[in-house]
Amino acid sequence: MTTQDLTVLNAAIEKMHWGEARQKVLSKNIANADTPGYAPSDIKPLDFKELLKSSSSALPSTGGVGLATTNPMHMSLGGGSASSGVPAAKKEKNPYETSPSGNAVILEEQLLKMNQNYTDHHLSTVIYQKNIDMLKDSLKSQ
Repeated sequence: MTTQDLTVLNAAIEKMHWGEARQKVLSKNIANADTPGYAPSDIKPLDFKELLKSSSSALPSTGGVGLATTNPMHMSLGGGSASSGVPAAKKEKNPYETSPSGNAVILEEQLLKMNQNYTDHHLSTVIYQKNIDMLKDSLKSQ
């Protein structure tokens, strides 16, 4: 069993990759705050349900350990695999404020988004580190 078989670790890693991609897009918005005609962009929010579905859908198809149902009334693991790479940037909808040069970047909004992105990324790294610590502790006790 490798760390790639652990859904929580995969979800944390995917969230960190998403946060890194969003940080690049937000920093590009801030860098172009004075560029005439520039419209800010953002990336599609990460859907937790799809993330879990794509992380756990690989378990039964590997031929290895799968989820067992002991009762026919239990739900089986289903769903397709949605492989998610780097999210694509998309233009923001209808900015409510634009400058006379046509630039629609509002620095306060971008900074708030960056702060939220930092908080989300930090949470993901803490979850990842705690899971690694639990794995280390379980190996020490054997």
